[in-house]
Amino acid sequence: MDHSPVKKPDAPGRVLGLAVFALGVALLLFVFYVAYAELTGNAMAQVARPPQAGPDMGAALALVLKAIFLFLLGYLASGIAGRGIGLYQAARGEPVE
Repeated sequence: MDHSPVKKPDAPGRVLGLAVFALGVALLLFVFYVAYAELTGNAMAQVARPPQAGPDMGAALALVLKAIFLFLLGYLASGIAGRGIGLYQAARGEPVE
């Protein structure tokens, strides 16, 4: 006979988990939109233009910093979405291991 304790479903926890997941997905969509806007905007035009007196290291550095920033935002947004899924699963009421 299995006597493992069973958690009861937690409705507020499920709603909170879904809300955090939705926030993470919204942040991911925002990051993708900003990345698309940067790549189709004048950022690539600045890099693709022919050099007049040599390479413009300021524009290249700005582009690299934007890429790093967008990567970090995407990483954090996916972590938030993952936490939301974890909250939702914890509130479902499955047996405790």
